[in-house]
Amino acid sequence: MDFGTGKMDRQSLIRRQDGVVIIAVLWVCALIMWFALQIGSETRMQGEEQVHIWRKSQATHLAIGGAYEALAHMGEARSIGLGQGLKMRGSSPDEASNDWQPNGAPHIIEYETGMAIVMVEDETQKINVNSANQELLKAVLGRAGLEENDADGLANVIADFVDKDDLPRLRGAEKDHYKQAGLHHVPFDGPLLSLDQLLLVPGINDQLFYGYGPKSEAVSENEILLHPLLPGKHSLFQMLSIYGKNQRLPDEEAEEEFTDKVITWKSGGIYRILSIGKVSHGSQTVLLWLIVRFAPESEKGYDVLYRRIL
Repeated sequence: MDFGTGKMDRQSLIRRQDGVVIIAVLWVCALIMWFALQIGSETRMQGEEQVHIWRKSQATHLAIGGAYEALAHMGEARSIGLGQGLKMRGSSPDEASNDWQPNGAPHIIEYETGMAIVMVEDETQKINVNSANQELLKAVLGRAGLEENDADGLANVIADFVDKDDLPRLRGAEKDHYKQAGLHHVPFDGPLLSLDQLLLVPGINDQLFYGYGPKSEAVSENEILLHPLLPGKHSLFQMLSIYGKNQRLPDEEAEEEFTDKVITWKSGGIYRILSIGKVSHGSQTVLLWLIVRFAPESEKGYDVLYRRIL
């Protein structure tokens, strides 16, 4: 019997076992490191998400603060000899001017944690989509950038959406068309209750409704009006309303800048407030859209008809 050979076999076996143990330990270490990296990555993502949520909440409160600033100035007399859209600080009410007229002029309100950009407009100066005829809707859609043929077709669809009958126009759409298209809703066959319900009309998307996208410097030399969160000047959002009786589209060449408009507050008047909240650190912004009725006889001085955060 070769005892030397047996001893060497036992030593080889031990070395192989040691090698297996080392490999197993390395695998365990690798798994522990992988789990640690996963936990660290998840923790970091959760932290970034919490910061994002916190900053969005902060931007929302800034927008709300800007809206309250506008509400506090409702009904004030027009300032004489002062520029419009003056820069003010929310912490210093004495610095606020009397120049808060509902003419769309932007106001910048600075806070310690950020700023709000606020604009107020007379809602009844916009075209009432519920009572606009097909030709007027076609003109509005053309102003929004649609070709004549597309504007005519979509004007038919909008008119069918809000009219009282169930008879489709030549290029319109009623219940059967919606079902065939696989939509889960049908035309109201009645007035819109909020302007953003236009997004239920086939053919109207966010781009057409809000007019988001690159804004031309020709729109305004004021950088505030070029803010990416602010709906475009010729968007359906800016040209239409569900209030008032206006049925006239302003001549595009004769449209005046807000600095030339003289629009004063009216008791019972309906106004649109757009307030953009922007945090000091980071790019988080929020747009608050308010529709209010000026009611100086009431305790608050106004009634909120609609609110939405975009």
